[in-house]
Amino acid sequence: MTETLGPDDLVDCDVHPIMKRGLADLSPYLSQAERRRLGLDERRNLTTVGHREAVSIPRNTLYVNQAGVLRDDARAPDGSAPGADPAFTAHQLLDGNRVSRAVLIGGEVLGLGAMPDPDAAALIASAYNDWLADTWLSADPRYRGNLVVAAQDPQLAAAEVRRAGADRRFVAVLLPLTNLLMGERHYYPVYEAAAELGLPVTVHPNSGEGIFRTSPPMAGGTPTYYVEWHAGLSQVFQANVISLVCHGVFERFPEMKVVLTEGGLGWVPDVMWRLDKNVKGLRDEVPWVRRLPSEYIVDHVRFTSQPMPEPRRRHHLHVLCEIAHAERTLMYSSDYPHWDYDDPRHALTTLPAELRQRVRVDNAVETYGDRL
Repeated sequence: MTETLGPDDLVDCDVHPIMKRGLADLSPYLSQAERRRLGLDERRNLTTVGHREAVSIPRNTLYVNQAGVLRDDARAPDGSAPGADPAFTAHQLLDGNRVSRAVLIGGEVLGLGAMPDPDAAALIASAYNDWLADTWLSADPRYRGNLVVAAQDPQLAAAEVRRAGADRRFVAVLLPLTNLLMGERHYYPVYEAAAELGLPVTVHPNSGEGIFRTSPPMAGGTPTYYVEWHAGLSQVFQANVISLVCHGVFERFPEMKVVLTEGGLGWVPDVMWRLDKNVKGLRDEVPWVRRLPSEYIVDHVRFTSQPMPEPRRRHHLHVLCEIAHAERTLMYSSDYPHWDYDDPRHALTTLPAELRQRVRVDNAVETYGDRL
């Protein structure tokens, strides 16, 4: 029998599990030939994370975050990396904040879409899903997962959605972004499989934006400073929402939901207004866009709260929430155990009182469905 979530519950839609030994943790889920292909076989020292002969998932190696990427207080008693111990995470995050469900988004696989080898990326995705199910989803009944796919080969990705999605503890599909915008037909097999199982599609910054050719590009090229790069990430989400709408993805897949995690909210009104205005004058170019773009966005796109806008006047946040239809589109997320974690005791209290239950639980239940 499925437990019903109520107004006193809290759903955290962005929690990052970390692998204690990096990709070496995936070795038990790979054949000997697959381990050799990825450089994770017995010839290497598997206790060394990031061995130079082992494959690595592209990540941001150009910038130094002076605050540190992970919260040191999230380090488990055994000394493992912050966020690497499911029991300690349950104690610190879930018990400490009365979180009823934590939706897990794999921290190390966010850059999977930038890998040039589609077969190696698919191997990692499949092994990672099995590892996450065994290590985290089995550790505490409050955990739910995003299964990850490698969209370089959409047919392999669709098959993985159907395979891993048979485990109902997975509530969404994590689509690591590539240099192809999300509206492109390349992704349709993945969307079809996700829609078949009733799974939303999740996107998240992949830490390689503007750095790798195969990652999402950033306007103007690669920034100079970390603060530039981090502040500019929302442009990737803007481009992908525009692409989804203009290519008619939500007409083709009318039940599809897209969860934009850690992508911000402040840009949403401008994109809705500009699209609504421009589509009215250019409808002959995209005749499949049968409704106002803003209507597609409100019906199909969901945003997570972290990083919560923090204007000096709280009234401005409330107006932004009204324009973005936060009563339907906004879901709480903490981004644990990252440096810019949003404590629900602060983040939720900045919202209009009438929105708080919707953001803390109701919108997540409506988005993820009974798997949650």
